Amino acid sequence: MEPSIIKLLSENKVIGLRQVNRGIKDNQIRCVVIADDTECNIRLELMKTCRNARIPVTHVPSKEELGKVLGIDVSCSTVGILK
Repeated sequence: MEPSIIKLLSENKVIGLRQVNRGIKDNQIRCVVIADDTECNIRLELMKTCRNARIPVTHVPSKEELGKVLGIDVSCSTVGILK
C-alpha cells in the first residue's frame, strides 16, 4: 500500500460501509478509501454515492490489507476520512 494512503488512514476516520454512508449523508466525510475486492455491487453503489457528493475515492488492493493497516483484527471494505 502506498505511503500516502497509509498516512491518510492515520487521520480521524470512520470504518465500515454503514458508518461511511452515514458520514457522507451527514457531510462529515472528505475522502473514501475502498478495497478493490469489495463485492462489486457494494463498491459501485458507494462510488456512485461518492461521485454524487463530490467526494474523492481512493482504492486499495484488498479488504484484508486495509484491516491490517487500520490495526483491526478483521478485514475492512471501506473507510471514510473525516473533515
